[in-house]
Amino acid sequence: MRLSLNVFGLPLHSYAILAEAAERSGYDSLWLSDHLIAPVEWAPVYPYDSTGRPGAYGVNTPLTDVWVTLGLLAGATSRIRLATGVYILPMRNPFVTAKCAATVQGLSGGRFLFGVGSGWMREEFAAVGEDFDSRGARMDEIVAILRKLWSGEPVSHQGEHYNFEAVQMNPAAEPAPPIIVGGLTPPALRRAARIGDGWFGPAATLEAAAAARETIEAERRRLGRDGLPFQYWVRITDPWNAAERASLAAAGFEDVVVHPGQLVAGGNRELGAMMEGVERLAAEAL
Repeated sequence: MRLSLNVFGLPLHSYAILAEAAERSGYDSLWLSDHLIAPVEWAPVYPYDSTGRPGAYGVNTPLTDVWVTLGLLAGATSRIRLATGVYILPMRNPFVTAKCAATVQGLSGGRFLFGVGSGWMREEFAAVGEDFDSRGARMDEIVAILRKLWSGEPVSHQGEHYNFEAVQMNPAAEPAPPIIVGGLTPPALRRAARIGDGWFGPAATLEAAAAARETIEAERRRLGRDGLPFQYWVRITDPWNAAERASLAAAGFEDVVVHPGQLVAGGNRELGAMMEGVERLAAEAL
């Protein structure tokens, strides 16, 4: 079993220090969560919590820019894979996204995993002037555009939402980053099967993660994509213990993602406590 870290809402100076510690300890990848802003008020529609609100996100949550942070981490590490978990793709211009992702892939020596999602907060889309209702269709189209641009060849595109004549982006993304689709809703699972190279789950129970995998695999078989490589990253809901590790392994999940705060009593996000938790888990499980 491979362990990875999901980091979000930490003091700015913590990211590189935690990444270096995770690499030393043998973690496989480090995933950065993403939001541009936090509306002061929003409808309680977060799909992965019964309250409709994400517990770790609000107006006082420090939100780093994922691309700047990934550039920092690429320079601070040499082995651990770097990822977005997940980047709100249809909220951004596809050309800017393509250039940023290709740059991180180059700076990291090909260690980038591009986790993407469609987003859930209408108010955030409205604040930045992007349409919320068409986000799913635009996300599918953006993924196609990214893969074209990353080739480094002259490419054009004529679609429902984006149209451009021949352009070329250099340097190319070599290799093209894998597209890891996040989400647990039926559209997200279908999208992962249809256009993804993997799935990054929201924090969920083992039963929910297994059901998501079953749905994705059934859709991949239906589409004739079941012969293509595909990887699953499962995020846990509670502080991790040996019994839960055994259950995940028995269910066939090979990549598990934890937040450093889950490894510390009371969810303490003081850097020293998180470092200790990260190193302790690695000593127990890796």
